[in-house]
Amino acid sequence: MMTKNKMFLMILVSTIATINVGCEKSPEVASLKCADLDKITNPVQKAELLKTCPRSGAAFKPSDKKSW
Repeated sequence: MMTKNKMFLMILVSTIATINVGCEKSPEVASLKCADLDKITNPVQKAELLKTCPRSGAAFKPSDKKSW
């Protein structure tokens, strides 16, 4: 039979493991290049950034339709 100390330790370890499951993933931070899209004057650089940052800029551009 399990003693109270072993039961407490098992609950404590499982609680800590459950809390720390998602701690390694950090939220994505917006790229500085995408944030500075309006400040770039070079049309070639701006075209490249528009490919990687389609929702940046003044006009709304919907993303491609997905067929899940």
